[in-house]
Amino acid sequence: MHLVWIRTEEGETVVEDLELPATKEVRGYETALLSLEGAIFRTQQPAVDLGFHNAPRRQIVVPLEGEVEIETGHGEVRLITPGMALLADDLTGQGHTSSFRPENATTLFLVLPDDVDPTLWRN
Repeated sequence: MHLVWIRTEEGETVVEDLELPATKEVRGYETALLSLEGAIFRTQQPAVDLGFHNAPRRQIVVPLEGEVEIETGHGEVRLITPGMALLADDLTGQGHTSSFRPENATTLFLVLPDDVDPTLWRN
């Protein structure tokens, strides 16, 4: 499972591609069970431009309908579409911009506990 990770490095938001390891199971390829603090469904996206902002919590953002575009302060842009996931982990520093579209898109936010270590998912 491909995961786009945004995190803070020296005060700047950086983007890194991760691959969640998966094994072949009876019903297809599966990742290991991820511990979660909770899940949030959002069906109306913010109508206001948030500008640069930090992730409000460590969360995996999964567009169910629609898409989200993120941009770092260095100008790197990523489009996250259904079938992809974004690990929003830039809790400090400059942050990122995000644009959800369309306004009635449905997005799932999987809230991660602090002890999850995404560096284990590096290629």
